[in-house]
Amino acid sequence: MAEIRSSLEIAMEKADRLGRVSKEELETKKWLDLGRRIAARYLQDKKKEFKGDLGGISGSTLPLVLKGATETLLRNIVLPKDEEQWSVIERALNGFMELKGSVANDIVFRIEQLLKKYKQTRDQYHTQLQSQMQSQLGGIQQAISEQYGMKIKLGDLDSLPEFKKEWARLSLEIKEQFEQQLIPLKAYLERL
Repeated sequence: MAEIRSSLEIAMEKADRLGRVSKEELETKKWLDLGRRIAARYLQDKKKEFKGDLGGISGSTLPLVLKGATETLLRNIVLPKDEEQWSVIERALNGFMELKGSVANDIVFRIEQLLKKYKQTRDQYHTQLQSQMQSQLGGIQQAISEQYGMKIKLGDLDSLPEFKKEWARLSLEIKEQFEQQLIPLKAYLERL
């Protein structure tokens, strides 16, 4: 029994050594987290500016705080699913312009253009799919109306399972296409 116990003790000691985080790692994590919190507050409060929160941070820790803030801003630059996301995305892009200055203007403009084109493309494909479905269902609707001798309305196209399935497939294709263009732009923005 003593042998098993000593093996267990050895394993516990190894796990304890592996689980320890160095003081430098803790400091790094602390400053990265501060940067993330500053960026999150900036994104939530439309009146807040980065410069005010970054003013009291010393020179040696500032790069870590900026890295944490950059991570948070980048996570919020996404292909928008709806209109509500636009305000957060625009705020994140403005945050980069505030942090990086004029060097970020060109890349921020390119990202904005890509996101607008994404929305335009989604809207265009959605309208086209609605038209296709409407023409397909129009014939069915007319046949049913003639058969039963009364006018039948099939309802909202967006709620039909066939439409939902096809729109999900098309949406995913569009998203993947634009995501491939957004990834390098975000990477460039991160390196500024």
